[in-house]
Amino acid sequence: MVGFPPFIQEFFLDPICNYSGYNFVNTLTYGIILIGIAFYLVFPFFNKRGIRFDFRFGLAVLAFVLFGSTLRILEDLKILGRSCNPFEPGFLTVTPGIYVAVGLLAIAALIFSIWLAKKIKQETIKVFGAIGTLLAAPFVLFDFIQFVAWQYFTAIIILTAVAVGISYLIAKKIRPQLVTDRLNLLAVAGQALDGSATFIATQFLNCGEQHPLSEAILGVFPAAFILVKVALALLIIYYVDKEVKDKNMAGFIKVFIIIMGFAPGIRDAFTVGVGTCF
Repeated sequence: MVGFPPFIQEFFLDPICNYSGYNFVNTLTYGIILIGIAFYLVFPFFNKRGIRFDFRFGLAVLAFVLFGSTLRILEDLKILGRSCNPFEPGFLTVTPGIYVAVGLLAIAALIFSIWLAKKIKQETIKVFGAIGTLLAAPFVLFDFIQFVAWQYFTAIIILTAVAVGISYLIAKKIRPQLVTDRLNLLAVAGQALDGSATFIATQFLNCGEQHPLSEAILGVFPAAFILVKVALALLIIYYVDKEVKDKNMAGFIKVFIIIMGFAPGIRDAFTVGVGTCF
């Protein structure tokens, strides 16, 4: 492999090579880069072009999240190779490479959708959602065919639904405005799915948590992980609704939360389903 500085090798490439996952250094670095690109490049670009970051956009972008997460499963199944060398194709099948690849694809698809929608006199969001659905469908179907642990996958879905339902009832009593916006519920659902999938995978199967902070919470009180994820999502949403005056920026922040919840949540749920946690 091409020689890299020891710091890069130790904190960014070795965790990919040895399956150790995340550490505080690469987590913080990825987070800063992601937030910078999302809020200082992506949002201004599409905001100027009239893209509304609302519930319909949230559903459309979920198709791309589903595509990326189910594609990632092919590496778990050893169908696709992996590499910790950024200059090799296998780097794009694992984190962070796959996030970069799918993110760029989604951005390109949205730009193309804006152009095509004008040509065919259709709504941009419908074109964008259709492209994502066409990309995701084959991989979702293929992964489902590989499932050997439907009972655990179903348990994740049920646990997610229960967490969202309880959150809805509590929020409706305390702060009804939190749950009147469907985009808010979608954001909560994403975090609930991530928490539920992680809980099932780590407590009932043999998968380990790769994020250091999440691992610490799971080590103290596993069931609290779902609560922490959902509560944090609700707190951020509450703050955004109260303090962010630009409604489209508020919607973009919620879409960001949706992606950050559903991307690992779907991946973990499908990982459980195909049996790689046994």
